[in-house]
Amino acid sequence: MAKEYSRMEKLKRLLKLYYLKIMRINASPHYIAMGVGCGVFGGCFPVIPGLPLQTVIAVACAFITRSSKIAAAIATWISNPFNWLLFYYVQYKIGSFLLPLEVKFDPASWQVTDFMSIGWQGLAILIFGGFILGIPLGIISYFLALHFVRRHRKRKALRMLARRKVL
Repeated sequence: MAKEYSRMEKLKRLLKLYYLKIMRINASPHYIAMGVGCGVFGGCFPVIPGLPLQTVIAVACAFITRSSKIAAAIATWISNPFNWLLFYYVQYKIGSFLLPLEVKFDPASWQVTDFMSIGWQGLAILIFGGFILGIPLGIISYFLALHFVRRHRKRKALRMLARRKVL
């Protein structure tokens, strides 16, 4: 009989699955971490229905930096349906502060179905805000991923050594 999981347990299991997928990539920690950084950078762009903009940007950055395309594609899930509105709000605030465009847009009461109503200027603000937001988040995620990959591999090596001593 299959075990029933709550939504939070399902989310934790999904996050652990993606974490392990990234950790099991057979490459250098730098290669994987650069891919994660590219993925987080790409994940900071707005989600446009019907267009996989985030994944395209992340994988293109991974090609340019010669890093892990798989890690980049997985890391785009930094923005997901649970936090899209938060990302849109931050993107809008950054973009509208830096670009001289006037758009009537309230991210706090906005829904994904209203996406096309913001027009090209609103989209430009969100994309520019996502670009600016993605740079520091991508750099931070590179160093975090590098730390976690190295730590995971060190623990794995220690476990393997401990098993050899037991045998």
